[in-house]
Amino acid sequence: MLVYKFLTAEFGLKSLREKRLKLSTVDDLNDPFELLPYDMTDRRIRGIVREAARVWGAKYGMLCMSADWRDPVIWAHYADKHKGLCLGFEVAEKTVRHVRYVDRRLPFPKSPEAIEIEGAFDWFLTKFKNWAYEKETRSWMELLDTFDGGLHFKSFDASLRLVRVIVGARCGTSLQELESAVRPLTNVEFTKARAGFGEFEIVVDERGFTQN
Repeated sequence: MLVYKFLTAEFGLKSLREKRLKLSTVDDLNDPFELLPYDMTDRRIRGIVREAARVWGAKYGMLCMSADWRDPVIWAHYADKHKGLCLGFEVAEKTVRHVRYVDRRLPFPKSPEAIEIEGAFDWFLTKFKNWAYEKETRSWMELLDTFDGGLHFKSFDASLRLVRVIVGARCGTSLQELESAVRPLTNVEFTKARAGFGEFEIVVDERGFTQN
């Protein structure tokens, strides 16, 4: 299956040159409800869930992607107001999970052990419905390797195969820059995006990288 990562032009090119993506830790994420999807009006439950989130977050990192690249809002929020890049990857479907979006917080499970990562993906994959435009997918992995001042990365490989680079509608990155950054990888498609004429969506600019 195809999944997409939205980045600024600077960090998109950096990821392409280094052939890796930064993993997100729990503290990096922009939603204060991450790993806290339950009704926590009970103080005891708050303690259990927050401690579980702390322990899990110290061990695992997340690779957060989108199942679609056409939504103009996600370009605006995560790709520098359409001035960034979207990287498309082929991944095995069994390695990713789709986020579920809900309008109310979940009841706490009868067994506290159910919130452990091995047992209940609701804990890890539930977000408020207003985030639904992201069509988010997630995979997770242990934080084993550390580079560049404590940051963690997932390298491009057979399990994360770069197949497409989409250049934002307002992005000035050239095809030559992209081709240079991607080398020595092959079979990567380069696409220029534009705002659609008939719908509120981002589409392929059939003119390619020309600016006429």
